[in-house]
Amino acid sequence: MKSSLRIQVSDIRYRTSVIILQALRFSFLVLFLFACDIVEAPFMEVPEDGGQTSANPQNVLVLDFTGHTCKSCPKAHQAIGRMEELYGSRLVPIAFHLGYFSKPLLTGKFTTDFRTPEGTLLENYFEFVSFPIGTVQTLDNNLLQPYASWPSLVAEAIKGDSPVKISITPEYLSGLNAVNPEISIIALDNVPGPLSFSVYLTEDSIVDWQKDEDFDPMDIPGYQHNHVFRTSLNGLWGQKVGTNSGFEKGFTYKGRLSKILDAKWNIDNCNLIALVYREDTREIVQVVTVKAK
Repeated sequence: MKSSLRIQVSDIRYRTSVIILQALRFSFLVLFLFACDIVEAPFMEVPEDGGQTSANPQNVLVLDFTGHTCKSCPKAHQAIGRMEELYGSRLVPIAFHLGYFSKPLLTGKFTTDFRTPEGTLLENYFEFVSFPIGTVQTLDNNLLQPYASWPSLVAEAIKGDSPVKISITPEYLSGLNAVNPEISIIALDNVPGPLSFSVYLTEDSIVDWQKDEDFDPMDIPGYQHNHVFRTSLNGLWGQKVGTNSGFEKGFTYKGRLSKILDAKWNIDNCNLIALVYREDTREIVQVVTVKAK
């Protein structure tokens, strides 16, 4: 009888141990799964509004100097696309097709001419040696950077607020096929000068030929070209605004600029870009973009 009782007690202890062990395993599994969720979330989430934390966050201009026969240039386009996913409209890219790799062929592939008078001026100003190349938050011809450097430069430049608020109120005159935007500039603080502002028009979603070294054959017939510079509304270097010493806090400018567009451009895919820069350092103080229509 006592032997039977000891066997029953041992059996109860064994079953209890098994139940406790299974419960502990389940608890550790739940903790592990929740811990993984907590660790991964910051790397998966894209900040809302490009990480905007104020009413007038600093936006960043990236100039991408490119060409449709430049086989390495798609890598720069892809780098811009990834940054756009992260920063949204706070990143303002412009693709200038210029130089040797932008020359159109007479027949067959690559016959489209993406070149512009403004691009030719920049070609002479920057004196390019290799493509792809560009600038981040500057028009200084001594600060050209390879595309691999753009993400870190953008991440640093986009921090904080801008002392200048720019607003674009778009207007499209369909009868003239012209844009007639109102540009507003307000100094939220003192800004050293002299200063100028420029207004550009770019076009997205242009499907045409592009060389890409990651493909075989390299000639891609249905490549989507984005941020293509089309024209300026007040010249490449724009016009002076404010005084020679810059802006005093509270300074305000408001005016309209007009431009008749090329009939081949799709206004539904066009964007207006306005920027204020320092004439002495070529530093971009602020840049904004809106749909042209």
